[in-house]
Amino acid sequence: MRWNAALGALAASWGFIAVLVAAVDLGAEALAFWRLALAAAALGLGACVAGRAGLLSPGGRLPALALLGVVQGVHWLLFFEAVDHGSVALAVLTFYAAPLVIALVAPLVLPERLGTTVLGACVAGAVGIAAIALDTGGEGGAPSAVAVAAGLGSAASYAALVILAKRLLASAVPPLTVAFWDCLVGAIAVAPVLLFADRIVPQGAGEWAVVLALGVVFTGVSTLLYATLLRHVTAQAAGVLTFLEPVAGVLLGWALVDQRPGALTLAGGALVLAAGIVVVVLEPAETRVADAPAGVGSGIE
Repeated sequence: MRWNAALGALAASWGFIAVLVAAVDLGAEALAFWRLALAAAALGLGACVAGRAGLLSPGGRLPALALLGVVQGVHWLLFFEAVDHGSVALAVLTFYAAPLVIALVAPLVLPERLGTTVLGACVAGAVGIAAIALDTGGEGGAPSAVAVAAGLGSAASYAALVILAKRLLASAVPPLTVAFWDCLVGAIAVAPVLLFADRIVPQGAGEWAVVLALGVVFTGVSTLLYATLLRHVTAQAAGVLTFLEPVAGVLLGWALVDQRPGALTLAGGALVLAAGIVVVVLEPAETRVADAPAGVGSGIE
């Protein structure tokens, strides 16, 4: 239970990301690049300072780690593409099909059984996210095919991230190794799209502070924590608990910038929270991973 609760709390902390992004005028391409590049730099520097530089070596897992990083970069680009060609509501609604994909696919490729608790919570959470997205959308007209395809692609790529992570975990790859290469290769994968960005470099102390927080705290530290916690929870539970991120974002927006949610958003949020509580309380820990030798075994977001 404690591992599920810790991962749920981490997912909820990601609600700050939307608040931070709203405070800067940088485009999606630059934000995606800086958060991954700064995260890789912070993880690499931290490993050297802590005397764990050896964990930065990919060993014989470079192809799998590189694939994970590329999928990470593709995921962020597709998500932001859904926002640019559609809306935030559309991007959120389509992306949160990912837990449904994980719940159905993970038992086929990982040593997990399809949990009825997770499946029920997944459906309830998806309904809650749909309510939030529909309540906060506000844009008229039908979404473009490009926006819908990008949103669904972001969901599929996120599901692939979690599943690839668990496969690396079964190979006893340390959390720091996975987190570092995920961010490093992700930044390299995103870098070419900077050619299409209106502005690349943050301006002023305020914008740099936001970018550093996004990169170091909410990507670097967060990815390492996620990789560590994913040792102890099933991929299915991890997918469902990500539903807590947009709910936390709505509540933080209400508390910090007075963006008052509507009744449909509050109802959807309550449904998501209920689904998350059910998973935290009833879904068992991933005992196979938890029993791995100390210091090894990891996943990645």
